[in-house]
Amino acid sequence: MTTISQKLQELGHSLPAVKTPAANYLSYTLQGNVLIIAGQIGRPGAAKAGVVGAGLAAEAAKQDAEIAALGVLAIIDAVTEGNIARIAQVQRLGVFIAATADFDGHSAIANGASDLLVAVLGERGRHARTAIGVSSLPTGAAVEVDAIVQLVAA
Repeated sequence: MTTISQKLQELGHSLPAVKTPAANYLSYTLQGNVLIIAGQIGRPGAAKAGVVGAGLAAEAAKQDAEIAALGVLAIIDAVTEGNIARIAQVQRLGVFIAATADFDGHSAIANGASDLLVAVLGERGRHARTAIGVSSLPTGAAVEVDAIVQLVAA
């Protein structure tokens, strides 16, 4: 059985630790076989964080989307004990991008998250997606990604 961690290593990534929530919420909820993952951010407070179109390059934000998707995968890994076979389908991704009002390349940035999920999970990683520009995100992050994942019963 190939694990999420092994697949990430093949792609040159490592699985991060699941982050502790920063406020009064849960990192995820599991209702039956539906896993709902709270927003994961890429590089909180880091030098590359910021607003796309106002000093932050779209390519850097795309990398942040990939980092945020690693956080999503860390939670999926924790819930499924790394077993990719437990993932029926990533149903939906929400990708929030801190951007100026005139920026319109949200989809290209969101591809950082989408491409990683498909690379790790194959067809199970394909999903419906929303890419939304916002004026700011927690801790000055450039990108936040949340997810809904359908699991197979254990």
